[in-house]
Amino acid sequence: MFTNLKDKLTIVIPTYNEEDYISSTITSIVKQTNIRGIRIIVSDGFSTDNTRKIVTDLQKIYKDIVNIELIDGGRVAVGRNNGAKLVTTKYILFLDGDSPLIDSANLTQNVNLMNSKKLHLLTCKVKSVGKDIRTSIGFILFNFMNRFISIKTPFAVGGYFMTRTDKFIEYGMFDETLNNSEDYWLSKQYNPKKFHISSMTYGQDDRRFKKMGYIGMLKLILLNYKHRNNIEWFKQDVGYWI
Repeated sequence: MFTNLKDKLTIVIPTYNEEDYISSTITSIVKQTNIRGIRIIVSDGFSTDNTRKIVTDLQKIYKDIVNIELIDGGRVAVGRNNGAKLVTTKYILFLDGDSPLIDSANLTQNVNLMNSKKLHLLTCKVKSVGKDIRTSIGFILFNFMNRFISIKTPFAVGGYFMTRTDKFIEYGMFDETLNNSEDYWLSKQYNPKKFHISSMTYGQDDRRFKKMGYIGMLKLILLNYKHRNNIEWFKQDVGYWI
C-alpha cells in the first residue's frame, strides 16, 4: 500500500469558468490522505470569470501541501490532453473542476486498487452534493446505467477518469475532434477486464441536469451506447458542455 501518492499519481483538472466550483474541488483534494506533495495541473480554457485568480490564490494557500500548476487549456478534451502531456507519474486522474472528492481516502484506495489489481482504468460512483432530490435520483440511475453499460464497454466518466499513463497514450488520449462524450469514446477502447468502478464517490450538483433536463441526460447516455461505434455521432454538439 502506498503511503504517499505524489510519486504515483498526477491530477489533471480542465476548467472553463469554474469560479463557483474550483475552490471546493481543489480543497477536497488537499483533505485527502497521503496527499502531501502531489501535483495538480489545472488546464484552463481561458476562463472569462475569476477561475484563474482563484487557482493562483489556492497555489499560495496550499503551497506547503500540494503543488498546483496553472496552464493554458482549451475545450475540455484539449485541456485534459495538454495537462496529460506534462505527466511523468504512472497514473493520471482526470477530475472535472466541479467534482469534489467526498471520501477522504478516495485517492489512496483507488491508486492501491489500480496497483494491486493491475488495472488500466478506474472510475467512481457520482453522488449529488445538491439539495434537489431529483438530482440524487438522477445520479443513482446514472450509476446503475454506467455499471450496466460497462459490462461490455468500459465507461469511465470524465468527471473521474483514473488511468495508467502509458495506456492513456497508447489508446490515443482524448479525441479533440469530438463534441460529445469523448470520455466514453476513449474508455471503451480499454480492456473490460482491466477496468473497475470503485465504491468511492465524488460529487456533482444539478447544473448539467438543469441544462440538459433529467430525461435529456439519461437519453443522451442511452443514445451514446446505441451509437457507441459511430464516431460521427460523437462529433455532434449536443449542448452538454457549459
